[in-house]
Amino acid sequence: MTTRLLATIAIVSLGGLFAGCGSSGSSSSSTATTQAFSTPIPPDSIFAQVHMGEERDEVFAAIGQPTSISAYVTGKAFIPFHYSGSDDHRLVAHYKGVGVIYLGNDSAYTSGYSVVDMTYDPNEPGY
Repeated sequence: MTTRLLATIAIVSLGGLFAGCGSSGSSSSSTATTQAFSTPIPPDSIFAQVHMGEERDEVFAAIGQPTSISAYVTGKAFIPFHYSGSDDHRLVAHYKGVGVIYLGNDSAYTSGYSVVDMTYDPNEPGY
């Protein structure tokens, strides 16, 4: 009876451990294109021309170069088996008097960045 109980506990524990391991790789890209930005953007702002998932070069060509750019590493960079490498680090494009655009890397094997979020803030200092 004790062996059977221990075996049952082990199976239930392993089932719970592996329950969250499966993921669909396409879900993150499909939600990125339909997701709304964190702050409402007025239609007369230059940020109204930028869309979720748009490439960095397209954004800079449409609305101009940012006042400054900073970068940071996301928590995904520390996941041991995160092989896709997407969104490991982000660029932050600051536009003085307009707001901030967050660009996530597309893959560990390319140099592409695309828009993952924007924050409209007329009081943005630009750095």
